[in-house]
Amino acid sequence: MVQDILRKISGVVLAAALAISSVACASSPAPEPTLSPAVTAIPEEPNAAPTVDGAKDAPFSLTMLDVGQGLSVLVQAGGEYLLYDGGGRGASSYVVAYLQQHGVSELEWLVASHYDEDHISGLVGVLHTTPVEQALMPDYTTDTQIYQSLQNVLAEKVVPVISPTQGDTFSLGSAEIQIVGPKDYDYDSDNSNSLCLRIEYGDVRCLLTGDAEQDAEQDMVNSGQDLACDLYVVGHHGSSSSTSEELLKAASPAYAFLSVGEGNPYGHPTEQTMDALQQHGVDLYRTDKQGEVTVYSDGEKCWFSTSPCEDWTPGSQTTPDTPLATALPQSTRYVLNTHTKKFHYPDCSSVEQMSDKNKDFTDATREELIGCGYTPCGRCNP
Repeated sequence: MVQDILRKISGVVLAAALAISSVACASSPAPEPTLSPAVTAIPEEPNAAPTVDGAKDAPFSLTMLDVGQGLSVLVQAGGEYLLYDGGGRGASSYVVAYLQQHGVSELEWLVASHYDEDHISGLVGVLHTTPVEQALMPDYTTDTQIYQSLQNVLAEKVVPVISPTQGDTFSLGSAEIQIVGPKDYDYDSDNSNSLCLRIEYGDVRCLLTGDAEQDAEQDMVNSGQDLACDLYVVGHHGSSSSTSEELLKAASPAYAFLSVGEGNPYGHPTEQTMDALQQHGVDLYRTDKQGEVTVYSDGEKCWFSTSPCEDWTPGSQTTPDTPLATALPQSTRYVLNTHTKKFHYPDCSSVEQMSDKNKDFTDATREELIGCGYTPCGRCNP
């Protein structure tokens, strides 16, 4: 009997408690969720910028990875991925880890802008860890060990390799990739043989030029192609040999991504390039001050993972930005490029851009050189 009475009392107390709890839940609003800070919108319009959480689902994104003195850019469109360069040897594990941490289980495209170590070492590591559908490679060769390693792993993984020409187009999801440079693969500087891409997603356009120098930039401008872009990935880490006034006028970017190593010995970015970008009114993002940076887009507007950098400080050069001029032997009639098999007058501007390892001097006649398989430079017409 006593137990029955106690059970009834407990039931009444529990019912009362539940009733009070229900009233409290109905009258008290649910706590507001904590939102991540909004990112910068393009253009800056009220409520135009999604939150960082919303950026994760953006149908298009381009990330400049922080590989120090090198370059690596990951592009995503509709869930498909393109990797443009992989940074140098010291960044290889970071690039691989970044892809894994961000769920990149396959690359639709792997692109080497050119074969300098600070652009392709990381690609070798990526090929060992990530399936690649197709590769875009510039159509020239070099005798470096890292170039051979890249070729070996491409063959080992049986990755189809395309060496595109100017004007070729490819797709990445619903984005279009156009090869805007080089005009050919016959430049005296390997930098100017860089594959240059213009990526278009809806109304948003991005221009990537690797280490292409001013002669290759001028040829792109002269080609009549549409180089206009919203985002320009600054050529050659901000070196004075790239980012010419002609290119900036043709591209007219609103935003610039600069991949450069903090305290690098080359003086990158140069004051000349920083001044040019400022004069064109671009918003600057740079890895040496901000680390990796991402631009997101829905095809109409863009937003960034961080605010523009306010630091326009150039680098401090401790080694020459370009090789020191080699004294010409007194008997020199022509300067040879043993790599491209071209010959030049000694005062040709191409000679200054020529790698010392490919440079030779001769007093042979024009006819003798042609007979040996050399062709005259199209610029100085020797």
